[in-house]
Amino acid sequence: MTASPQRQSALAELAALAENVERCRERIVSLAESQRLATFDPKKPENDDGLLMAIYEAERGLVNAVRLLQRAARTR
Repeated sequence: MTASPQRQSALAELAALAENVERCRERIVSLAESQRLATFDPKKPENDDGLLMAIYEAERGLVNAVRLLQRAARTR
């Protein structure tokens, strides 16, 4: 049984979205690393940076989004 053209188009769009979200996640990881280096103070390791924590939380959310999009794109 062949999938309809609309279904094939939707699956291709989901795969493309997964790739784009993954690229956004990679950008957030880079941002987190630069923020971590900018705020690192070996004399005050207990300093909690709320921005850095929010960036990490966003990255975790995007990891989940990528997985869900990939799963949806594999649906047959």
